[in-house]
Amino acid sequence: MKNEIDGCCGEYCKLTRKQRMYGFAYCFAIGCILGLLGTALVALGNLTAFAICYSLGTIMSLASSLFLWGPWHQIKNMFKETRWIATCVMLASIAMTLVSAIVWKSVALAIIFAFIQFLAFFWYCLSYIPYARAVARNCMGSCMNV
Repeated sequence: MKNEIDGCCGEYCKLTRKQRMYGFAYCFAIGCILGLLGTALVALGNLTAFAICYSLGTIMSLASSLFLWGPWHQIKNMFKETRWIATCVMLASIAMTLVSAIVWKSVALAIIFAFIQFLAFFWYCLSYIPYARAVARNCMGSCMNV
C-alpha cells in the first residue's frame, strides 16, 4: 500500500517524494524569510514593502503544502469543517494587511492585520496536528488564570 503522500498529486505529479519534500522545505523557508524581511522593513518605515513581503511570506508558507498534497487536496482541506474559519480569517487578514498598507497607508492597521494573519496561520497549522489546538487552548487558559 502506498503512503498517502506518495499518491497525493495524482497522475499529473511528476515529482518524486524526495523532490516534493525539498519543494515543501524550500517554499516554507522562503515564506519564513519573507515574513522576517517584512518585519524588518516595517521597523525601517517601509510600510508597503512590509505588507507585501509579510503577506507573500504567509502565502509561500501556505503554498509549501501544495508540494506535499497537491493543489486540489490542499484546497479541499483548507475548507474542511475544522479549518474553514481559520482559512477565511487568514485570507481576509492577508487582503486587509495589503489594503491597510497600500491604500489606507495606516501603519497601525497594517501591523494589527499582520498579527491577525500570523495568529490565523498558526491556528490553521495547528489544525493538522492531532490535539494541538486543544493543547493550545489549555495553555492559553492556564496563562489567563495566572
